[in-house]
Formats: sequence, structure tokens, C-alpha cells
Amino acid sequence: MEFKVLIYVGLIFLLFYLIAPVPYCKITEKEISQEPSLYTPEEILEVTNLSVMLLNVRGTSMVPAIQDNSECLCVKKEKYFVGDIIFFFAKINGEWTGISHRIFLIDEDQIFPKGDGNSWIDSPMTEESIVCMIPTVPRYRVLF
Repeated sequence: MEFKVLIYVGLIFLLFYLIAPVPYCKITEKEISQEPSLYTPEEILEVTNLSVMLLNVRGTSMVPAIQDNSECLCVKKEKYFVGDIIFFFAKINGEWTGISHRIFLIDEDQIFPKGDGNSWIDSPMTEESIVCMIPTVPRYRVLF
């Protein structure tokens, strides 16, 4: 009888694991360039009237949610909320860099992003700086 209960509990855990929401990203085998973009953030923001984009994500600041060398679907939204994983540009060491981090805090018109794998909160930004959001889907959509 106890063995059946363990099997049922295991199956329920597996079901919840497979339907838990995760970022819509898949790890890719192809090499993603680490060279800086040829386009400035202003040029990218100017032409990103598309509602859906595909991002190549490098780095470990969002592990375990997003793995290094992943391709992620990114969509534009009217409004962003705490917990959303966003893509934005920030100046790091004098160069514009695309970053994917989760919104940690919203205080009036200031948004504070943070990488899941980071111990610090990023500098505040405004909603206008956000390019798009990486949507979440059930885990089985990215596993198979």
C-alpha cells in the first residue's frame, strides 16, 4: 500500500514539474557570437516594432531559469510586472549590452531588474528602456 502512495506522489510531482511555467528558451548547440552588436540600442529600439523576436542569450546571470547559450522567444507587452523576464540595454564598461533579467521591484515609474543568479539588484530603469519580455510556458514545451 505504501509503495502505491509513493508512486502516486511521484507521478503528481512529475506532472507539476512538467506543467510548471518556465521561460520560453531552448539551449542551442550552435555557437552564439560574443561580439558586440553592429547596431546601437537606439537603432534596435527604432526598428523593433515587431511583436515577437528571437534572442540569443549568453551568460549565467539568469541560471537556472535561462541557461547559457539559449535561444529565447521575446514578445512586446503594453505593461510589465514584477516577475516578468525582460530584455533591455544597459551601458557596461562604456559599451551597450543587451541583458535579460527578471523584474525584481517596481517603485512608481522606476523598474529594478535582477538576474536570478546574481546577488545584486541592477540600477533602476524606466519601462521605455524595455525592448521585450520572455514569456513563460509549461516546462514540457521546452523539454520536448
